[in-house]
Amino acid sequence: MCFSKSVTKLKNYYTILEIPESASAEMIKNAYRNLAKRWHPDVNPGDQIAEKMFMEIKEAYTTLSNAIKRNYYDYQLRKAILDKKVEPTTTTKVGSFRKKEQETTTTTKKTTQEKTEKKEKEKVFHSSETYKNRLDDLLKKHNDLVEKQKKTAEANRQKEEKEKTFYDKFRENRENSFMEQKLKQSEEKIQEKEKAEHATMETEESVVKPQKNRIKAILSILGFRSD
Repeated sequence: MCFSKSVTKLKNYYTILEIPESASAEMIKNAYRNLAKRWHPDVNPGDQIAEKMFMEIKEAYTTLSNAIKRNYYDYQLRKAILDKKVEPTTTTKVGSFRKKEQETTTTTKKTTQEKTEKKEKEKVFHSSETYKNRLDDLLKKHNDLVEKQKKTAEANRQKEEKEKTFYDKFRENRENSFMEQKLKQSEEKIQEKEKAEHATMETEESVVKPQKNRIKAILSILGFRSD
């Protein structure tokens, strides 16, 4: 959706979808489906009026189905209505591209009581005072929605950082554990080597010492000093 700086070009999407400004999300969706089926180019092949109407319906639904876009659009629409640059919303008015059969169809006269009941049911805001009172509320609601999205994005970012920190610590602990295991294995190998050398030395002493004793004995018999 593109919001033009020129207020005079602003379209009344509620009038295009034939719904009141207080319409719920479900009402907007149902209105879009019904009108899209009626004005779809496949249903009206070669009809340029139907094609243009379908594009307007799609544009209106794209804006009104998004909460943030809708709030900002409502703010602009009400401001334009206050400046009398856009006609007030009415669900009885046909869209800007309606077929001649619908445009020329005569409507039966209704009693004053029926018109009053219709206005009460639609809850259409036509008074300048009502629009002025709601402008600030709509702008505040729009800002709240934007702030909520920012907080959600920040919370997701912090969650990702926390998870990343956890995995980094896990990886670091695992690497430290691996190094400790390697160091322990190295120390065990050194100890085993020292034990083997000590055992070899004891074995050599056990073999050499008796031989030395025999040599001393022989030298003593022959009268030589064994020192």
